[in-house]
Amino acid sequence: MVKSSLKKVFIKNFKSLHDCEIDIGKLNVVVGANASGKSNLIEAFRLLKKIYVEKDINPFSEWWGYNNVVWQRKEELSITIGLLFDIEGYDVYFESVCIGAGGKFQIMREVLDVRGYVRFEKKGEWIAIVHNPDFITDVIKNPLKYEASPKVRAKLKKVKSQLTKEIKYQLDLEKRLLEYSFFDLTIGDGFTEKKTDKHFILSNFPASIWSSQISKKPEEITILCPAIYYEEEFEDGTHFLLPESFFEIAKDSIIESFRKLSIIYPLNIRSMKVPQPFRREETLKEDGTNIASVYHTIYLKEGKIPEQIYNPLTMVFPKIDVRPHLTDDGRVMIKFSEDGLELLPPNTSDGFYKILTLLTAIYLKPPLLIIDEIENSLHPETLELILDTIKISDTQAIITTHSPVVVDMTDLSNIILVDKEQGESKFKRIKDPEKIKEFLIKKGITFSEGWIYGDLFKTEQQA
Repeated sequence: MVKSSLKKVFIKNFKSLHDCEIDIGKLNVVVGANASGKSNLIEAFRLLKKIYVEKDINPFSEWWGYNNVVWQRKEELSITIGLLFDIEGYDVYFESVCIGAGGKFQIMREVLDVRGYVRFEKKGEWIAIVHNPDFITDVIKNPLKYEASPKVRAKLKKVKSQLTKEIKYQLDLEKRLLEYSFFDLTIGDGFTEKKTDKHFILSNFPASIWSSQISKKPEEITILCPAIYYEEEFEDGTHFLLPESFFEIAKDSIIESFRKLSIIYPLNIRSMKVPQPFRREETLKEDGTNIASVYHTIYLKEGKIPEQIYNPLTMVFPKIDVRPHLTDDGRVMIKFSEDGLELLPPNTSDGFYKILTLLTAIYLKPPLLIIDEIENSLHPETLELILDTIKISDTQAIITTHSPVVVDMTDLSNIILVDKEQGESKFKRIKDPEKIKEFLIKKGITFSEGWIYGDLFKTEQQA
């Protein structure tokens, strides 16, 4: 399993997010007033999912056109969304730049940059590849570090000037960068040497150094890229370490993060209570309306209610039992029983559904879980339980709120403050949480009081 986490988000010209950069940690609680831009951050992730997962030919139609999402309705501007990931210890930056004026959606530029090593950029029908000169120099000067043989070293010296300038490949105009493979990018055999330890390989497999003929170009082009080894067992019980290009690993990891991205908007509780057509589903819809199908799928897979869902649920409702149920006509619903008394959906509180949906979303372990207005329908003690469950999970989370209760339950290092200045959303983390804590203790106020009744940005400067 590839280890990946999101480190930063960069957004330009999307709604009120004119030019913002946001550091992302394990838990991120976005705090701001109504219309400050919290939901716009969530919608930027929804846009990525529409583009790269749903392959929507007009992803702006939900917002009634490009002019309703681009900064200040300036249709001549493009929208940029950039994400910096940590993938297996490498900094990997992905950027997508798109336009949609006149109802015509188009990706103008895509970037996948394995920082410090090699950068891929697609514009139209061209993919440009350029290597970091320091990396190539290091392989040549320190061959033992990479177990590069004299043959590899000599070849790299020969093509060094070529590697460190931008080389363009002419490819499919409509294909997206994250859909290409290394086999699409190259023709011919690779030349490589045996693997060193941990992350880097120069192996006998075409995974790290590639030697190819470029279309319409006479010269031979080499691509040098990090790679990761994975273990594979064959039928006879033998094990082999097989390398895979880090370009493949990075693009697959990014696409998977989009595909498994879980966004929970304010739930449609009324529809959630109605029996739904049964489908085997493993991804929750944004409004939670397929919770019964997802819960039933989990129940069939596990043969029981998973402890990760059951244990927190019974801490809130000690005598509750929650099971999926198939109706006579083949639809699926959720049945609650409390202390032996069966509660049919119309008699079940909204809070039951909200808690079950959030616990199910956490159980599914999405790489990123985004929850809008987490406080809706939840008691403060339940909110604390949900936040604690997220903290101990393997999932990164972005949570928006304007609830003082949630704010005071959150460590200051996990809070992102958002405010709107001249129509532009500004996101800021607290630079020195400990000083702010001391300042608030001296003043005898809670953080939420400082946020609601005072200017926390100024307060931090005073502290």
